[in-house]
Amino acid sequence: MSMGKIRAAMAASAAALLAAACVNAPVVPTPGAAADAAAASAASSRIDPQILTAMQNLIDNDGNYTPTITPQNSVPGTPEGDLLNLGSPAGYSLRNHYLNIGVPLAEAFAANTDPDFAKQLVTLARWSSNTETRADALMIVAQRHDPADLPIFQEALNFIDPGVRFAAIEALALWQNPDQAVPLLTQEATSDSQAVLRVTAAGMLARLGDASGLPRLRDFLSDGSWVVRAMATRFLGDYGAADDYDLLVNRISQDQGNDFLVAEDCVAALKLFPKKNP
Repeated sequence: MSMGKIRAAMAASAAALLAAACVNAPVVPTPGAAADAAAASAASSRIDPQILTAMQNLIDNDGNYTPTITPQNSVPGTPEGDLLNLGSPAGYSLRNHYLNIGVPLAEAFAANTDPDFAKQLVTLARWSSNTETRADALMIVAQRHDPADLPIFQEALNFIDPGVRFAAIEALALWQNPDQAVPLLTQEATSDSQAVLRVTAAGMLARLGDASGLPRLRDFLSDGSWVVRAMATRFLGDYGAADDYDLLVNRISQDQGNDFLVAEDCVAALKLFPKKNP
């Protein structure tokens, strides 16, 4: 082989090796490329301004919203009239969805990671004038499990409306930050002005596994209100210990004369039956 052919072969081989190296080599981003890519990704997840504007207008008018479905203007047998008579959990949720404009708004804000939506969800949870709307927003905020949301729940627990406080108590049990939630629930179980809220807070303490929850619920079985006793029984059925089975069975005879209490005693005892001591 001539020297010219050898040089040509070597050049071809080198070119092939260089091409292979280029194909397999990792791509090194240029300065700022990562930031540009992140910005592009964030921009792609942003919401169409038309949607955001329309929803903002709905929020601004939330306090002036007048329900279009009421017992006075809903004829039985029509979709609107039937909606008011739905009694199942799903039916009640659907009714609440269409009676309070803030409820679907809160759900919409929770369905997207857009930062503007997150801000609006917090606005509903903190400032909505509608109890159902604020309650729904609090529950959705809790499902973010963000420890930074603590002030939102603290504000709600100090609010005058017991419906808002009740929602905050429930939300704390969903929040998944027990170290912060338990002290707040303990305060509510001890000092809230409404007995229904105190027993609910005790139930949520039991749900979170706090040692004070079950003793508090047992104490509520002696409350003067049958509603509070029924709620305590229900929570004991959900979160009680083996010894609570006999306690609730014995209450069936004590509660004769109040069918709701007897029913709650039976249901709660049935839930605890698998736990009872042999």
